[in-house]
Amino acid sequence: MNPWLIFAICAAVIIVAGRAISNASDELAERTGLGRAFIGSLLLAGATSLPEVAASGSAAFMGSGNLALGNVFGSNIFNMILLVVGQIFATRHILSNVSPTHITTAATGMLLSGIAALSILAPQPYAFLGAGLDTWLIAVLYIVIMRMLPGAEQEPEVAAATQARDAEPTTSLTVLWLKFAASAAAILVAGWFLSKAADEIAVITGLGQTFIGSTLLAASTSLPELTVSIFTARMGAYDLLVGNVLGSNIFNMVILIVSDLLQPGSTPILSTGTTGQAVSALVGLVLSGIVIVSLTLPRREGKFKFSWDMWLILAVYLVGLRMIYQAG
Repeated sequence: MNPWLIFAICAAVIIVAGRAISNASDELAERTGLGRAFIGSLLLAGATSLPEVAASGSAAFMGSGNLALGNVFGSNIFNMILLVVGQIFATRHILSNVSPTHITTAATGMLLSGIAALSILAPQPYAFLGAGLDTWLIAVLYIVIMRMLPGAEQEPEVAAATQARDAEPTTSLTVLWLKFAASAAAILVAGWFLSKAADEIAVITGLGQTFIGSTLLAASTSLPELTVSIFTARMGAYDLLVGNVLGSNIFNMVILIVSDLLQPGSTPILSTGTTGQAVSALVGLVLSGIVIVSLTLPRREGKFKFSWDMWLILAVYLVGLRMIYQAG
């Protein structure tokens, strides 16, 4: 079958499942009392990152390490653009109306991206139990920091439409969890076939695995995050939106150890990375830095829909794409 057709079908499945899983996560956050910031950074972030798990894992298993790395780092920088997309549908400035808990998540993303970039630029041959010490370090840091992440916290008021919906009789928790699991499974399967199609497209177009992984595959496996960003912004659930974006980025870094364990050979996967992938990781680090600065500034509501942080995120993303392509 035509790889472009397979790619399109899988992308459509991810969009539909992403919409369903965002609704289920929003209700679960409210019904369990954990809050949108916490649920967005952990539960929803992990679920919407399933395409990245499937895509990078299968790519590494097939020996396409560059595609696997490009997808992880490319997804991370693409996810940051979803903050800009969400702002289009939001009624207030997103980063001025969320919990400070997200500063920890964004800083963790900078830390993990920095470790990955250093490992690519200064390759380390040391491995343990089939994976590089660098990917083990990233995985351990993720687990330790997430265990210390603050739990539920009250967030700014949500949109009136959400409040009206919450007043209605709710679905049972069992049904919500089943809806969540079914949507996650659909995302996982579609992501697996998506990576295979992207690998064929990289060969057909001649653009190379690094660039395809950092753009086409990364954008497509981030479709659940895109769907979630649009719906949560319209609902006014900004903590869920930001938590999903930043949480997905640090969850994606854990995918590196999965890819490392699945790839053939004994060379750590980050040691095989290219300069373009190191640049991609560093661009993600800079974008997280912008978010941290914005979150630490006093809350403000200007007369313009887009403030300086959203414009800067967009500019850094576009310049970063050019640098990634030039670095190869």
